[in-house]
Amino acid sequence: MRPAPRSRSSRRRRSPRASAWTLAGATLCAALVYALPAGEAAAKPNVKRKGGQAEVTFGGSLCIPSAADCGSADDVVGKTGPGIGLGVTLGYRPHRSFFFGAAYNLGFFNPDYRLTEPLDANMLDIYKNAYQNSVFGVLRGILPLWRFDLGIELAPGWSRQTFNIGDAGYRIELDSGEVVSVTKEYSQGFALKTAPVIDIYITRQLFLGAKLDFIWNFHGKVCFQHDEGSTTTCYDREGNQASVHQMIFGLHIGGTF
Repeated sequence: MRPAPRSRSSRRRRSPRASAWTLAGATLCAALVYALPAGEAAAKPNVKRKGGQAEVTFGGSLCIPSAADCGSADDVVGKTGPGIGLGVTLGYRPHRSFFFGAAYNLGFFNPDYRLTEPLDANMLDIYKNAYQNSVFGVLRGILPLWRFDLGIELAPGWSRQTFNIGDAGYRIELDSGEVVSVTKEYSQGFALKTAPVIDIYITRQLFLGAKLDFIWNFHGKVCFQHDEGSTTTCYDREGNQASVHQMIFGLHIGGTF
């Protein structure tokens, strides 16, 4: 059944309200029309995605198990804890979706290991400090979305990992049968970095984001300095693996120029 028609007086009483809605609708339409260019500008932001590019990462460094674990509960008790990590990258972006360049990473470990025997050595750290230096040639694919850059990086290079021995120290037996006190343990060789990165341009040329550098170390030998550092003895490492791998994570800031 059709609803009964409203009276003329009812229509007159609703006229002011209808006029208000009409005015609001017109205002909204005008606002949408006015905002349309801004929306188009947001879809295609004015950012520089070609040219030279410099970046810095600053944050932390974590141990990833490899030939050795990042912790022990046997004759030596302890773990390799986190430290400070950083990275610097300089390169060129010929296309909005591709970047190439060179990178340097420095990551510190925090090794805290103690001997279980003899008892008087329990309070002495075996390692004084530990760190890793790495250099890479960087290739990065980038997915640009509005002001965001979503990237994945593949970077072959070279790394050197160093563990300096502390007061407790430790000894190894050489092939000759001689037992020596070690002052430094290190390895070096090929490294491969894989790195996801996300950035957002906060100005036309400056971007800010986060980065994870996974550094996989393939070192064929491990070396020991002894006789107060005057002699070095190296041994082949099974599987060409360094003692540990490394992850560097942190704030990522950079710019194009």
